[in-house]
Amino acid sequence: MLSKTVESALNKQIRIEAESSQVYLAMAVWAEVKGLEGISNFMYEHSDEERMHMLKIFHYLSEVDA
Repeated sequence: MLSKTVESALNKQIRIEAESSQVYLAMAVWAEVKGLEGISNFMYEHSDEERMHMLKIFHYLSEVDA
């Protein structure tokens, strides 16, 4: 069982990862509109990576019934 402090910290990290994913996604779209395909692809990849971080923490909390 997780302490409330650790659970709270992990929930905060989920929010940070989700926000980071959205920021990278916004930058990817901007770059795509500007015709900057390489930068756009890079940002899309990072958006996906941040989302995966978020999901790993989410699934962990779910597994430990937090």
